Amino acid sequence: MIDTIAPLGLKKVLLIDDDRVTNMMHTRVLSRSGLIEQIDIATDGQDALDYLGRLGRGDATPELILLDINMPRMDGFEFLEEYARLPEHLRKGQIIIMLTTSLLESDRERADASPWVLRFANKPVKAEDVPDMVQAYWDTRTDDMARRA
Repeated sequence: MIDTIAPLGLKKVLLIDDDRVTNMMHTRVLSRSGLIEQIDIATDGQDALDYLGRLGRGDATPELILLDINMPRMDGFEFLEEYARLPEHLRKGQIIIMLTTSLLESDRERADASPWVLRFANKPVKAEDVPDMVQAYWDTRTDDMARRA
């Protein structure tokens, strides 16, 4: 007998991208998946840090951050440097997937070297990518619980 488990969704996703069309497209894809309750948007790394900094201890933090590399003011890599300095309660239980259209191997290597980045993926996010992203979050949570046991 095979047990089937319904996919669990996410309460909150933070999109960090300066491109309005990309944000609109990603919002549509994430929403239509039925796996995401709330989608918030930051237009660059500094905007995202400000957003996270406004969250109180009782506020839900995003479980998934989709982070673009190339943005004005503060790019994705600069965001990751500052993200590391955030209080733990603002980083706890999150995964970051870095999104890009870059073909540079050096970008992939930098993303892979970051302890905060779970995965490096190409833009745009497609409908078939969303369940994998959600599953990656839950796999990470399961791994965390197993380590604590």
